[in-house]
Amino acid sequence: SVHKILKRNKFRPYKIRLIHELNEDDFDRRVHFCETMIAQIDAEPDFLSNIVFSDEATFQLNGVVNRLNCRLWLYMNPY
Repeated sequence: SVHKILKRNKFRPYKIRLIHELNEDDFDRRVHFCETMIAQIDAEPDFLSNIVFSDEATFQLNGVVNRLNCRLWLYMNPY
């Protein structure tokens, strides 16, 4: 299962934290992220197929996130 693969590769689940405030450097960071993603896709056309998109969290159109079942699976704590 996806859960076993993530654990085997030493990913850990972290609860999502909602942050409501945008900082001045957010725009630059987003542009940098987009440029990096475009470069990755140019270098490896199948790059996005290596990302796991699971349906384990519920997102609503009004922007509400169900934090009870939403986890970020990462190598390191993002907070």
